[in-house]
Amino acid sequence: MSEHFHTSMDRKIFNLELSVEATSAYIVVTSILSENARPDLESIRNRWIKSDEELDQALGELVGRQVLQVQSSPQGETLYYPKPSSLWR
Repeated sequence: MSEHFHTSMDRKIFNLELSVEATSAYIVVTSILSENARPDLESIRNRWIKSDEELDQALGELVGRQVLQVQSSPQGETLYYPKPSSLWR
């Protein structure tokens, strides 16, 4: 796990003018982390109320804007961790 991820929601997310779906996905990821749970795709999907396609687009937007970093677990799961807001684009 990276030493440079944040577990709490940074309110600066609202200043990025992201899509509603991307902002929602960020909130889902940070809420999972606040519960000391793994931010894997299955956990995110379990809390997501829209389509899988919309989730994929939202996560792609967050990764593209450097809001989330993607890591692989030793079991091969995809994990999503928030980056510090100073790295966001």
